[in-house]
Amino acid sequence: MKPWLILAAAGLITACVSSTEYDRDRAYSKCDGISDESSKNRCIADAIQDAERDRHEQAQDVERRESDAERRELGREIAGAEKN
Repeated sequence: MKPWLILAAAGLITACVSSTEYDRDRAYSKCDGISDESSKNRCIADAIQDAERDRHEQAQDVERRESDAERRELGREIAGAEKN
């Protein structure tokens, strides 16, 4: 399970660069029609912040699920269940 966790973390780190660029592109596209410069900048900042928050929540959910799976696996080993 640990090698998978290391690979997942490495994948997450490399995905952060491309996801940040993707989030910026989406934010610029979303706010492109706003003519007022300050409103446009605020819209872009809010869109990027929302995307970062969503990604952080997703990462926490993945971490929680992995922790739950490891805890269940340990419980099965303690109970004497065989691995598949």
